[in-house]
Amino acid sequence: MSLDRFELLELRGDDGIQTYHAREVATARPVQVHLFAQGQTRDALALLGRLAYLPDAERRRVIDRGAHQGVPFLVTERLTGFASLREWIERNAAPSLDEQFAQLFEDELVEDQPPEPSKKASPWSPVLGLVFGVGAALLFLVLMIAFVAFRPH
Repeated sequence: MSLDRFELLELRGDDGIQTYHAREVATARPVQVHLFAQGQTRDALALLGRLAYLPDAERRRVIDRGAHQGVPFLVTERLTGFASLREWIERNAAPSLDEQFAQLFEDELVEDQPPEPSKKASPWSPVLGLVFGVGAALLFLVLMIAFVAFRPH
């Protein structure tokens, strides 16, 4: 599809995505045309990819999408109550699987607890652990031998 179906009326915002109030020529229905003026950037493609994560009711508000002279565009119903296309998508789209996975590993800071001071390990702690381990094993061996040697027959 091309933008010939729509008559651009007024530029309403430009945050990297130019949003125009427009009218569908055939029906005179009011719409918004969102032009990704910087082309197919990673940000634009990621934002367009998030359309798949919109609930059905919101996804039905998308009328058309495509590219006109190499510039990606999206046509929606009027998105009243939203400052931009980006805000509409971010508020309504569920997080993608990649975003959900990334959220699993985000560090949550607890503001009312000070960070724990770092504890430096003593260079002797591995040696002491080994000595206590060997001592416990020897004690166990001695007890087992005593149990076998002194059991009643």
